[in-house]
Amino acid sequence: MLERCAGLVFGFLFHEGRASRVSDESLAAHLDQPRDWIWLHLSLADHRAKRFIEGLDLLPAPARGLLLAPREERIQFHLTATGAYGVLPDIERDFADHSLGTGRLAFWFDAGHLVTTRLHAMRGVEHVRQAVAGGGTLAAPVMALVRLQEEFVGLVEQRLVALGSELGRIEDEVLADRDHIGRDVLGPLRRELSRYAREFSALRGAIHRAMSARYVVQGGPLLEQLPLLLQEAEDFERDAAALSERSRLLYEEIGSRLADRSNRALSALTVISTLLLPATFVVGAFGMNVGGIPWAQSPEGFWAAVGFCFLLVLSGWGLLRRFRILP
Repeated sequence: MLERCAGLVFGFLFHEGRASRVSDESLAAHLDQPRDWIWLHLSLADHRAKRFIEGLDLLPAPARGLLLAPREERIQFHLTATGAYGVLPDIERDFADHSLGTGRLAFWFDAGHLVTTRLHAMRGVEHVRQAVAGGGTLAAPVMALVRLQEEFVGLVEQRLVALGSELGRIEDEVLADRDHIGRDVLGPLRRELSRYAREFSALRGAIHRAMSARYVVQGGPLLEQLPLLLQEAEDFERDAAALSERSRLLYEEIGSRLADRSNRALSALTVISTLLLPATFVVGAFGMNVGGIPWAQSPEGFWAAVGFCFLLVLSGWGLLRRFRILP
């Protein structure tokens, strides 16, 4: 049944915690070796992997459905008497090893097998693979699952530290009244923090449901690991939510300062318009093409009109100062 695993990204055979790397071509030759369990990681982008999963009789029907669902977004754990199946969060990466955002990793395991599937390349899975290939040990499939979640938590923790530092830098700039900081700077940061808060909230909810009396299977190997995963999810959900709240308050502070600057600019424009309004009326009146306009025949008429307008502006400025409209 396992002799050919088309679409295999990587595979490991574990014996006494030590791993032996296998590929699709070498899997059959390694199956005769002593082993405690086997881990197969497949890509759903390869249709051969889908056919392999469809023909794998070890899988329960619900687990097969999750492993074959490339767009399943809901994080979930379903416990069985010998293992579990579900969907875990991870961080997607591109071919240049740049993080692209959160992704999903489907899994199923029992006492002797661990099968994981993904649509896009995942960073957490790659870190675990590198650790195992470098001589790391995994005693059982459930420990590999816990290790995958620890990698996800560790990656998000590093990112939260970086986002917290960036948020602190922006906060210092805003409190120093630097005018170049706008709310657009906080947009990508707030979106990323909100995404991580949602991920940990969904992870916490999935673990709670798996631990509830309605779904618990007594003796399941994952059951004793769930409290630790739940504690990590709750801790980092609080951290992400706290940073998200800081970014929201900072966003509102920047908006308030921008509104104050706009109000000051509008106030200055209003004062200027008020001061020039009488002079504008005089200039408009002197521009009428009718007879009887004062100083029309005087050589100094233009300067007399300019002086009169200037006097009106000074009078308006004095009135505004008297009524304390101007500082």
